[in-house]
Amino acid sequence: MVDVTTTPDITDVLAAITSALVGHFQLPALLDRVVETSMRTLHAEVCSIFLEDREREPGVLTMMAGSGFAATLVGRSRYHTGEGFTGTIFKCGRKFNITSRYELEHLEVDGVRVWRGKFDPQQWPSGQSEFRNCIALPLKIKERSLGVIKVENKLLTFAEHFSDQDERFIETIADVVALAIENARLHEQMERQLKAIASKAAHRIVNQITNYDGIELDLKDQTRLPVPDKSKLSALTDRVASTTLHLKRMLEEFKNYGKPLVIEKALSDLNQIVADEIWLAKPPRNVKIHPELDRELQPVRIDSARFAEAIKELLRNAMKATTGHGGGEIYVVTRFLKGFGGNQGNWLLEVSDNGPGFPLKLPLFEPFQSTDPQCTGLGLATVKELVEAHGGTITASERAGGGARITLVVPV
Repeated sequence: MVDVTTTPDITDVLAAITSALVGHFQLPALLDRVVETSMRTLHAEVCSIFLEDREREPGVLTMMAGSGFAATLVGRSRYHTGEGFTGTIFKCGRKFNITSRYELEHLEVDGVRVWRGKFDPQQWPSGQSEFRNCIALPLKIKERSLGVIKVENKLLTFAEHFSDQDERFIETIADVVALAIENARLHEQMERQLKAIASKAAHRIVNQITNYDGIELDLKDQTRLPVPDKSKLSALTDRVASTTLHLKRMLEEFKNYGKPLVIEKALSDLNQIVADEIWLAKPPRNVKIHPELDRELQPVRIDSARFAEAIKELLRNAMKATTGHGGGEIYVVTRFLKGFGGNQGNWLLEVSDNGPGFPLKLPLFEPFQSTDPQCTGLGLATVKELVEAHGGTITASERAGGGARITLVVPV
């Protein structure tokens, strides 16, 4: 804590604000500590922080924390970018040290008078502005504005208005606070994502486990018969094996997803990898796989084992999509795409089918997005991660004549 009876230096201020913020990842609690520490450090009557919520309400600044006479306006005081004094600070990215009410009311930026006094009746106990002075500046991360911090009304027992030293103090505070806000937001985002992942993972595992309930009932029916039906028992055994295999695969994908992707590149024959995976796919009789492999495609530097798994995933998806549609056609294409202007070119891999195509608005490459309850929904997300780790892109589109197409383009 900064001793209000002495004049602090930058080190004192930095230590005070850092101490106040340590361990605070919940944004409301963090901001409350900021305004308290700022008001105490600069000997001010009022401190407030406005933030923009880019996800939910871009272009709008809302007071997220306030102390002193601003406390009653938290969540209520709002400005659009460029509106009033607060919105102008956010838009122009400048710091202001205002020494009087007259200066504030007559402040012009780019020839426009900015002060509005929009919330004066609610902020001040008398119902009229008791503003005397302030320092206000944007909260920034790498020139990107997150919001605005303001301290108002220097305590008269210390000075008539805020000094140059106060400006340096609030700049130091703003730099630390901007980082803390960004970290708190990232922490909250990660918490939401982890909860969503846990919920979706649990949902898909439960879907798989319920298969055992049906198997158990069928087994009980068989045990009540004088002579169990061997063909039905054999089918139940297959169902147990299939369900167990799906469950093991799910758990393995959940375990591996999110781990750092370690790429081991080596010169590899992509056409041979594709041919091997087509042979290993063993499609049902009513599904045909048609390879169209570019003979001009020279060996490329890739992680061959991981791309083999990626091709396996794409073929598996295509076979699922076409098996139930009276005979499917799957086309696997490789191609060398010549480069221009010093670019050595790219290689292309395309897997398409004549199935029903992709569901509308399904975010295919996002984790846990699958219409198949037996899948984790991590397959295409993992393929995307691999392709991007090689500097490439992956896209999904509708195949001409109906069906689905996945296209990978990776630099040579």
